[in-house]
Amino acid sequence: MSEERDVDTTVVEGERVSLRPVERDDAAFMQRSTTDPDIRIPLGSTSPSNEHESESFIEEYVEGDDGISLVVETDETPIGLVAVKSLKPARPELVYWFVPEYHRQGYGTEAVGLFVDYLFRTVDCHGLHARVFAFNEGSQGVLEGLGFAEEGRFREARFVDGAYVDVFHFGLLRREWTDART
Repeated sequence: MSEERDVDTTVVEGERVSLRPVERDDAAFMQRSTTDPDIRIPLGSTSPSNEHESESFIEEYVEGDDGISLVVETDETPIGLVAVKSLKPARPELVYWFVPEYHRQGYGTEAVGLFVDYLFRTVDCHGLHARVFAFNEGSQGVLEGLGFAEEGRFREARFVDGAYVDVFHFGLLRREWTDART
């Protein structure tokens, strides 16, 4: 868990979750995405990392990247991550994960929705896209519930946990998000 901060670094505040920047002291929490099978497998992560490697990941890809990565918290406890890898394409790739004990309680939908809204209010991007494995019905439900449309399927596109699996591609355009909220 992250140490208590002297300064409020909250970027977005929701009803039950808040989003804040990833800090270097989040390395142990971030490591969970590559070691906990309930997170690692749905993400398609093949290489477990230690805390030092997670610190390096934060330095190289979070601090040195042109994307946006935010830790999801509830009651100041980190429960997940929402991110876009790069803001250069017109439709950046949305990535997110949550610790298993917070699955199926609406935290993911709230956090991803807050993040999408934040991106469309602050970043000039035409839309977003996300990739989801066919077996990850929870993540598909989050995206569909927020208005993302399935745009295609790459059959047996990734080798995950001993088998080839289909990858669904979802997309959401800025105007679709805006129209749904007006």
